Amino acid sequence: MAVAALMTVMSAQAQIPAEVKDLMKKCEQKMDNPAGLVLEGTVTAKVAIFSMGGTIKMYGKGDKAFSIVEMKYKGQMLREESGYDGEQEWEYTQASEKGEKDSLIITKATQAMKNDYTIDLDIDKEYKKASMKESGLYYVITFSAPLKKDLPKKTTIKIAKDTYYLREYIMSKGMGKITMTITKVTKGCSDNWFKLDMNRYKGAVVVRK
Repeated sequence: MAVAALMTVMSAQAQIPAEVKDLMKKCEQKMDNPAGLVLEGTVTAKVAIFSMGGTIKMYGKGDKAFSIVEMKYKGQMLREESGYDGEQEWEYTQASEKGEKDSLIITKATQAMKNDYTIDLDIDKEYKKASMKESGLYYVITFSAPLKKDLPKKTTIKIAKDTYYLREYIMSKGMGKITMTITKVTKGCSDNWFKLDMNRYKGAVVVRK
C-alpha cells in the first residue's frame, strides 16, 4: 500500500512540466533575499457579486514574515496584520462593526501558518497540473487539480521575465477569488518588523494559544 501511495504521488507530480518547476525555483531563489524583501501592491477579494479592494504590504526575511492588509468595507478602511518571529505567530483584525473590539490572536508555532493572503512559492508541489504561457513582460502559470481539498481549486501567478520577481498571485476557490498584484519590490528590511509590538494593538482583545 505504501508503494502504491508513493507511485500515485509521483504520478501526480510528473504532470507538472519541468519548465514550470525550473521557473518556480528561479522565482523562489530571487524572492528569498538574505537581506529581506518588502513587497507592496494591491489586493482585491470577490465572492459572488460582493467585492472589496485595498492595499497589501509584506515583509519577509528567511522564515520570518509580517504583512499589513487594508481593505475598504462598507465605506470604512479595515486593517489586518499578521506576523511570525520564528517562535510565535500573531493575527490582528480590526473590528468591522460598532460595539465590537479589535482582536489579536497570538499562537506558539514552529512555522508561519497560511492565511488568505499567503504567497506560496512551493505551489508546484501542491497541485497535479500546471500550464505556462508568455504574456508580454511576464510568464503566466496556472495550477489546477490541488492535492489537498483545502487548497484553492486554481492558482495563477505572474512572474517578471527580466527579474523573476513575482508580480501577481490569484487564488480561486468556489465563488471566491483573491488577487494580489505586486507593484513595488524593495530589497532589505529591518528586523523590527518581525517583533511583536503590543503598542500597535492597544485596546484589542488578546487571545493566547
